[in-house]
Amino acid sequence: MDVSWVDLLLSFSALTVSSRPLSANDVCPHYPIATSKQTASDTLCLAIGWNSESARLMDMTHAQLLLRAYARATNMLIAGRRFITSDGELTALLEAFGAQVITPDCAEDTPSTPTGLDVIFDLDEGAFPRPGAITVLAPGGSFQGVYAPDTSLLRGPEDPERIAWARSLMPVTEAAVGRIAHLLPGRRIGLSLVLEPKTAALALMLAEAGAEVSVFGHASETRDDVADALRRAGLKVFANSQASPEEEEVLAREFLAENNEYLLDDGSHLIRMAHDPGRAPTALSALRGAAEETTSGLRPLRHFPLRVPVIASNDARSKTLFDNAYGTGQSCWTTVLDIIDPDGVGAPIPGMKVGIIGYGDVGKGCARFARALGARVSVVELDPVRALQARMDGFAVASLGEVASTAGLLMSATGEPSTIPLGALEALPENAIVTVAGGVVGEVEIEEALAAGWTLSEAGDPHVQKLTSPTGKSLRILEKGEGINYTAGEGNPIEIMDMSFGVQVAALTELLTRGEELSPGLHNLPHQADDAVSRAALDALRGTSNAQ
Repeated sequence: MDVSWVDLLLSFSALTVSSRPLSANDVCPHYPIATSKQTASDTLCLAIGWNSESARLMDMTHAQLLLRAYARATNMLIAGRRFITSDGELTALLEAFGAQVITPDCAEDTPSTPTGLDVIFDLDEGAFPRPGAITVLAPGGSFQGVYAPDTSLLRGPEDPERIAWARSLMPVTEAAVGRIAHLLPGRRIGLSLVLEPKTAALALMLAEAGAEVSVFGHASETRDDVADALRRAGLKVFANSQASPEEEEVLAREFLAENNEYLLDDGSHLIRMAHDPGRAPTALSALRGAAEETTSGLRPLRHFPLRVPVIASNDARSKTLFDNAYGTGQSCWTTVLDIIDPDGVGAPIPGMKVGIIGYGDVGKGCARFARALGARVSVVELDPVRALQARMDGFAVASLGEVASTAGLLMSATGEPSTIPLGALEALPENAIVTVAGGVVGEVEIEEALAAGWTLSEAGDPHVQKLTSPTGKSLRILEKGEGINYTAGEGNPIEIMDMSFGVQVAALTELLTRGEELSPGLHNLPHQADDAVSRAALDALRGTSNAQ
């Protein structure tokens, strides 16, 4: 009897489900244990002329699609969270992202957490939403939907209840605001942050505690529906996603004219602008202190003549070790996958050569998650210590020219301008993808390329532009080289921003209670406050509800 390729593929798919070797996380006696180094899938691959690596990459598609569906519907974290599934490939991908994974049989033996933290991937024909957990339904492997602990359907970023959803997963921030509620009535607090649901949740918490809250958002970082929701709640919002650079400047000046006493910033643009009497003549006289939450925002402040105390929130371990590596790494990659695979058939990352420029905390996360997705990752790093770290973490380390010449995707993770210079663009192969994780203006030298005769045009997708060289070579630029996770995506996962905003509120607490003692300039968050944020976040992930 003739055996078709389809028959072989179906047979292979069925065999691979339980062919995964035992890992350190497999503490359940019900888990199937491999008894031979060569699995049945290896044997089949050899029989049809494939190697097991080729088969592994092919089998990652359904796992990638399910992971993306979960991330888009929930905007929740993967690393550190507990997932329940019996699918071998999905288990491998989740564990590579840092998740805790158990089988359904193990879940029956494990006490459930009281806060609905478990995520169940139900692929059975009779799949149904589970009360008290996040449920991803894909009966027979066909994705159906993602359901909240109350069994309501989660509709993703466009859900009108998205702010409330984000707030329900932010116990660290909620508790931190609650502890200083008695200090907030009448205080003028300005937020200059990426304007999306998690920022809105923070703004509402502060306003409900009695603060006079105003919000500014850069055009590329603003969701208009979120801005409108805050306006309806009575907050002053200075943001418009369609604002021109000139209009954005006017909005920023109007925001600073509110004469905020405290400013929580992302990028330090507004902190620096407040020091310019020509642009904000009254802002500095009212400003008592500020906090900055990004690496790229702190960099210029370290050499800036500050006239108020500024808490370096980004330098807190609870922020930089988690937001930058786990949050930015996950959110950048899930956003990239959704952009380059709009039809949801599986982004072609497995086997692709991916270059990551920079091996700080952001670069480490981006490199690790790229490898988890099956990419062949090379790292470009000028710092010899970090380059050695990348090498010992198992990545190839090479020069930018070497990496760019063969990369299918090149990602900058430095937060520095001109990280991807014209020379790198010239070296990239036809149709390569160029993107930025986080980032600053000019991280990709697009303006320099245009000056050299390249052209930039739309590519049929609002998040993708075609950059064409004078010789006719085309590259795919994502979001015009701006930070991909907050311009095209929904920003970092909710739990990560809960930690980051917990740090920002801890910084606000420091300014409210000790601001008069702090000299102008940068200050670290006290380590006790830093530790308290991580302790509360750990409790939240464990489901022990001790964020208070």
